[in-house]
Amino acid sequence: MAKQAKDPMDDKYVQQFKKKLEQVDAFTLVVLKSHLIMESAIDNIIGLIFFHPDILLDARMNFFQKVEILRAYSLREDEMSIWKLMHAIAELRNEVAHNLEPKKRQPRMDKVRKLFYSGAPEEAAEAHKDDPDEMIVMMASSLCTGFLGAHERDLAERRKTIDRIADANVPRNADGSIKKKPVKGYG
Repeated sequence: MAKQAKDPMDDKYVQQFKKKLEQVDAFTLVVLKSHLIMESAIDNIIGLIFFHPDILLDARMNFFQKVEILRAYSLREDEMSIWKLMHAIAELRNEVAHNLEPKKRQPRMDKVRKLFYSGAPEEAAEAHKDDPDEMIVMMASSLCTGFLGAHERDLAERRKTIDRIADANVPRNADGSIKKKPVKGYG
C-alpha cells in the first residue's frame, strides 16, 4: 500500500497562521501603526538635529535609543513625562510584536493608560477614562506625535539658522558640497 502524502495544510505552523491571522485584531494594528508613526516623526527630528543623520539612522539604533537622543537634545523638555509615555508605548509594541501570546500585555497597557491620563489635559483624560485599550493607545500616541510635531517645527527653525551660519562660513565646492580639510595623521 502506497504511503499517502501528508497534507501541507496540516502543518502546525500553517495552523498557527490560520488561528492568528483569521481576524484582524484592532488593538494590535493600532499599537503597531502608532509606534511606526512615532518612529517616523523621531527619524525626521534626528534628520534635523544632525548634519549627517544617515550615519545614525543606518546604525540600527532601537526606538529607546532614538527617543533618548531627542530627549538629550531637548532644551527644557527633557524631564517631561511624555518621554516615559513614548517608552511605555514602545514596550507595549514590543510585547505585541514579539509574542504570539503576550503575557505582559495588560501590565504594559495599564502603564500606557496611567501615563496618558497623567499627561493629557484633565478634560481629555476624563473624557477617555472608560475607552477601550486601542482608543487609549491611539490617544496616547496622538499626544506623543503632537509633542514630536511641535518639537520638529521648533528644530526646523533652529536648523535654518544653523544652515544660514554654515552657508556664510563653510567653504563649498562648485557643486555645493562642503570642502573637506585634509586630516593630518590619518591614511
